[in-house]
Amino acid sequence: MVKEVKIEEAKRYMEKAESFYMAASDDFDKNRFDACVFNASQSIILGNDCYCIFFLGRRPSKDHREAIEMHKEASAGKPSKKDVVADALEKRGIFGYTEKMASQQEAKLILIKARRFLDWVRFITGISP
Repeated sequence: MVKEVKIEEAKRYMEKAESFYMAASDDFDKNRFDACVFNASQSIILGNDCYCIFFLGRRPSKDHREAIEMHKEASAGKPSKKDVVADALEKRGIFGYTEKMASQQEAKLILIKARRFLDWVRFITGISP
């Protein structure tokens, strides 16, 4: 279920997104690739929450489809990063909740995507942590 959130809260979501990104980077450096993928994915999800709050005044619930649809709605026909959000949601589930192990290459790729996504959200919204 969608949650109404005051637009002032968007910055807090970006701060949390950056925190999870830093954890992911540390996990990568320590060869904890599953944790890296999980934390990098979480940073993208929180960055998406920031984006949706900024443009819509609400954020998605835990429903993955809702997060993607709200991202598209917040983009209002402008270029979006819905594919990055969808990929993060999928990888978070695979590497966080199954027996599948992440490779160094998978972890590196999601870490790069997370950094680019957070930079994009900061650029679009003007919100910095």
